[in-house]
Amino acid sequence: MFYRFARRLVKVIASILYRFEVSGVEHIPLRGAVIICSNHIHALDCLLLAIFCRRQIFFIGKKELFKGRFTGALLRKLGAYPVDRSATDMKAYRYTIELLKEDKALGIFSQGTRMQDFENAKNGVSVFALKTGAPIVPAGIKGTYRPFSKMHLQFGSPISMEPYQGRKVKSDVVEEVMTLIVEKVSELYK
Repeated sequence: MFYRFARRLVKVIASILYRFEVSGVEHIPLRGAVIICSNHIHALDCLLLAIFCRRQIFFIGKKELFKGRFTGALLRKLGAYPVDRSATDMKAYRYTIELLKEDKALGIFSQGTRMQDFENAKNGVSVFALKTGAPIVPAGIKGTYRPFSKMHLQFGSPISMEPYQGRKVKSDVVEEVMTLIVEKVSELYK
């Protein structure tokens, strides 16, 4: 309930501040586990993805975002959860797997931080997809977030994990899937 209210409010405000060019929303399944993997150029990227997705997205974010009492509580209320990027965070890993097994939509910026290219994306997204069978919907964001500027958001066709079923989640398979993700996301924001 709170998520839907916040999403509508942010969409109204964002529609006043920016001009949006959005395509491919139909690629996001309305039910079932899905991972939405996008490039990350600005702190507002998660809001942009959330307002155009017709279902709640549970975002994984760096733990530093959750330090403030108010900010941390608000992010958690919206479905976001922290990850410790300085170590292997098994709590965040298990929670992510649990969310996907409960047929939720996961939002992840595989770069791990804001940057202009997607070449240094981390492998976690491919591990989550291979472990759960959840398809990956690649997304590309382009724009400056300057008031009244045009923002481009494009969702691509889902990347199915069906061809990888029955294969062990080993480094070569993880790399193969990650190469495909990098290729698809990069096509969408350039």
